Amino acid sequence: PPTGALGAAGESPQCPLPPGSEGAVAPVEPDGAAEGPAGGGEGSGGGGPRRALRAVYVRSESSQGGAAGGPEAGARQCLLRACEVEGAHLTSVPFGELDFGETEVLDAFYDADVAVVDMSDVSRQPSLFYHLGVRESFDMANNVILYHDTDADTALSLKDMVTQKNTASSGNYYFIPYIMTPCADYFCCESDAQRRASEYMQPNWDTILGPLCVPLVDRFISLLKDIHVTSCAFYKETLLNDIRKAREKYQGEELAKELARIKLRMDNTEVLTPDIIINLLLSYRDIQDYDAMVKLVETLEMLPTCDLADQHNIKFHYAFALNRRNSTGDRGKALQVMLQVLQSCDHPAPDMFCLCGRIYKDIFLDSDCKDDSSRDSAIEWYRKGFELQSSLYSGINLAVLLIVAGQQFETSMELRKIGVRLNSLLGRKGSLEKMNNYWDVGQFFNVSMLANDVGKAVQAAERLFKLKPPVWYLRSLVQNLLLIRRFKKPIIEHSPRQERLNFWLDIIFEATNEVSNGLRFPVLVIEPTKVYQPSYVSINNEAEERTVSLWHVSPTEMKQIHEWNFTASSIKGISLSKFDERCCFLYVHDNSDDFQIYFSTEDQCGRFCSLVKEMITNSVGSTVELEGEIDGDTLE
Repeated sequence: PPTGALGAAGESPQCPLPPGSEGAVAPVEPDGAAEGPAGGGEGSGGGGPRRALRAVYVRSESSQGGAAGGPEAGARQCLLRACEVEGAHLTSVPFGELDFGETEVLDAFYDADVAVVDMSDVSRQPSLFYHLGVRESFDMANNVILYHDTDADTALSLKDMVTQKNTASSGNYYFIPYIMTPCADYFCCESDAQRRASEYMQPNWDTILGPLCVPLVDRFISLLKDIHVTSCAFYKETLLNDIRKAREKYQGEELAKELARIKLRMDNTEVLTPDIIINLLLSYRDIQDYDAMVKLVETLEMLPTCDLADQHNIKFHYAFALNRRNSTGDRGKALQVMLQVLQSCDHPAPDMFCLCGRIYKDIFLDSDCKDDSSRDSAIEWYRKGFELQSSLYSGINLAVLLIVAGQQFETSMELRKIGVRLNSLLGRKGSLEKMNNYWDVGQFFNVSMLANDVGKAVQAAERLFKLKPPVWYLRSLVQNLLLIRRFKKPIIEHSPRQERLNFWLDIIFEATNEVSNGLRFPVLVIEPTKVYQPSYVSINNEAEERTVSLWHVSPTEMKQIHEWNFTASSIKGISLSKFDERCCFLYVHDNSDDFQIYFSTEDQCGRFCSLVKEMITNSVGSTVELEGEIDGDTLE
């Protein structure tokens, strides 16, 4: 191919959406790192220094599976001990973040020399097999499937699937069923004789199983000795590391420019490997540069000796980017690509069904909710994804669209079943107060709105605000909220709780407005008691002397002052906070306490400050701007 064949893909105009990350929390957790090469490790293909074998383990997020002393947690500790013995680096990633598609987690999982997944929870099997298949396409062939051997039929089914994969593909799969004794010892039971021994000799587990079964730690050590460090050309490793460093160092347009420079160095097909292309696609996805994603894949399609664009996982990201870019004909093309993938894919992932549902849902929204055929198609695809593997994402979208189609929780058995499942999935995430990922909190808010639980919806909205979600995510959240408000049977309630919920809906909607010229802002005011009080602030230009009005929403104590009006002469000054770009400090003469005010976005805060400064300037001829408080409260 011509020199710099991929460079042109980086020269596209940037997507106008604001930069943001697909997740709020860095989810990759190194469990152990030992010095020196891994057992059986080889030097890199370029003759460079030896490196340790890289192992990755997908950990459960359920309170049961992940509890101290639980079977999965115990198996993970056995793997960690084996890695320490063999000098391997072990990284642990949560299943939820892998399933969601966090960039760092996908990179760690796809790049490891050996991936270890526990399929004791059968509901996770479709997604795990899909991601293991992606590893195969990267020539990362060593994959280990664990199973806590509690059901002989499930164990036999998994064993057969592993045998088929080793026969039909380039993968090197290991199936390791294990048991836990009453004394919390872990054994590997791979043969039928070992399994029968574990079933019928339970009263004397430890004395009888010892000679018959291999300790799980020893089985892991033996496996790690047989796995060699994947040979990688020095140039390819350098490119991958440069892409990762760019993601850490840059954001938005700066990251796009750096990625374009990296692509200019990719001037031969030897370095056009699936892992490099996926890393580029994920990096563009993180900054919502969907045009660059589309052009990258379409450039690959034009290269005569390159077939990377035919891989299912790359086609998935291509269809995703087409739908988000939404130029003329993009959504029809995205749908065509995904239907072709589903026809040729033996074991489609739930996300593939959900992406088809998302495309049809966007077509329905584009029609101002009049295209019932697209709505019904979206329901069918989300239903397929939810049935294959229940998730909050597929379940919430399915429930919302069923409500749009006229169903109600009071009369629909399907909606009731979905509601029960959604509450169960939320329960696995833990309490709302401990959720630190805006995506999880947003799903909690959606479920609360579906259930008409005003109290929990208010709590979730406040938690979401404190986590500072990116605007692109809030726009996605607002789509479902608008559908719920438009089509769900309303419950008429006039109460302080409902007023607070209306305030939170107002602040979320306000954050997604691209242009706002209003003079009334939903805000949070920090009270002397450190409570964040929902309020409104407005600037009155109609009066002879312009004023700033501030009032609380449903104040808890009516005896206290909860409404203020300040003329320009009564305002000492205003300043932006150094700790949160959404916050400012309003200093006044007639109040013992000054006001610390949070707005929906940085732009709204800046606009209010400019309007107040203009008031003061017009009144006294000079603006008084005070330094922001060094110890000002931050939202935590």
